[in-house]
Amino acid sequence: MNEYLSGVRVIRLPEPQRHTDVTLTFLVGSRDETLRTIGVAHALEHLVMHTVRDLPIEMNAEVDLLATTFVASGSPARVGEFLNRLCRALAGPPVDRLALEARVLTAEEGNVAHPVTAFLLNVRYGAKGPGLAWLEGAGYDGLTPEHVTSFAKKWFVAANAVLQVAGPFPEDLALELPTGPVPTRVPPAERSFDVPVVVGHGIPAAGVLLRMPTDDDVRLPTLAIMTLRGRIEEKCRFVGGHSYEIDLDLVAAPDGATDWVVYAEAREGSEDAVSRAVVAALMDLAENGPTPSELAHQIARAEERLAAGDPEIRRAFSNAMNQLCGDPELPPVDTTRLAAVQPSDIAAVLEQALSGAIGYGEESTLHVWQEAGFTLAPACPVIAELPAGRTFKPPLTARAFVKEARSMLWVRTDDALVLRDDDGIHQVRWDEIAGVMRSPDGMTLVLGANGCTIPVDPDMFRGATAVVDELTTRVPADLWFDESKLSSDD
Repeated sequence: MNEYLSGVRVIRLPEPQRHTDVTLTFLVGSRDETLRTIGVAHALEHLVMHTVRDLPIEMNAEVDLLATTFVASGSPARVGEFLNRLCRALAGPPVDRLALEARVLTAEEGNVAHPVTAFLLNVRYGAKGPGLAWLEGAGYDGLTPEHVTSFAKKWFVAANAVLQVAGPFPEDLALELPTGPVPTRVPPAERSFDVPVVVGHGIPAAGVLLRMPTDDDVRLPTLAIMTLRGRIEEKCRFVGGHSYEIDLDLVAAPDGATDWVVYAEAREGSEDAVSRAVVAALMDLAENGPTPSELAHQIARAEERLAAGDPEIRRAFSNAMNQLCGDPELPPVDTTRLAAVQPSDIAAVLEQALSGAIGYGEESTLHVWQEAGFTLAPACPVIAELPAGRTFKPPLTARAFVKEARSMLWVRTDDALVLRDDDGIHQVRWDEIAGVMRSPDGMTLVLGANGCTIPVDPDMFRGATAVVDELTTRVPADLWFDESKLSSDD
């Protein structure tokens, strides 16, 4: 039977210990922000942790793409005080510290995801949901107290939390969180591809985003991803010596599916070799599956994870989080079927995911992906033809001295702003503007929810002032922001 305290789902871990360990998880992360409020979850986490900093126990907190987590370990009484004070701070965030904390957050330079993951999610989702991990928005100094308090009131409610407790249960635990239903989350629109594509940028690494189905009773999709990661690590680190960090990330996708990103960083000069290793691992595993020794190793690792701790407790937490976001429960792992998984099973899952894969390579290595059958794609969507409308060209001086300006053309239509540049024809509809950023140098950047960015620069094309005036009337004031004045060097 499910246990609740003050509306918070509680999972007790049967650990025979005198001290108490707690993990309070809220199903809200950076994907639930907006372009205008990027970083608000991290700011809130810093503000509320400041209120418990004087407690003499171990504590920490983290915000990632999907969740915000608070952990503490100590005597039952101190841990209970931590939870009670933390929840009161979430119900009434101490926003008077926001300006000071903005400088600390900027100096921290924390990322909710690895740059390769963030870039690929931006390609998939644009300037919304998980795709926001790639963008900076207004910066921490652009957040207002209202941004923080409204975010906390919506997402940090008791119904959106799960508390795990190991050891003695703290007495007088109140968990005075805001009340309200589990917030609804509308899945963001996404780009999908019918063929494997590759996108490029300057990050010295290689990686791939794969859409995988819901895990079954042997966790076959997860097993396939772990096998791919293991093959890449073997080739990039232990054989080639090209990489140190090889890892993976995931975000929930519609209909219970998952977007997995597997990536490998590249030391200087090894970018080509790392791309070749990632491409070769993916293509071979999708065609032939793992070797018997590779598969046996991954199955043994899965069995070891099941043997460590209580698998039913872990499944209870996963199912509690799935329930919050409306996903189906995970069935128990069938160890007999797990041990019987064949290389062809792994190949089938990866072959299916390969058909719509989004690869990433450092720009000088894109030919490696294309040779393997990946189609080169722009980082944001482009349209086939320039629409009819009022056109703007860069002034003659810009075309004379700036090579990129010679191919540029802006079009203003009744429905959208359009820019033609070397990458193609980009369109941002008036009703799909995610934000408008003002730069100190006079440039205005129009950021579309689809991931396209259109600069409106008086120095780059005639008529820019009139377009800015129109943006002022069309775009709500709360979507405008100034470029952040803070940097990690300040």
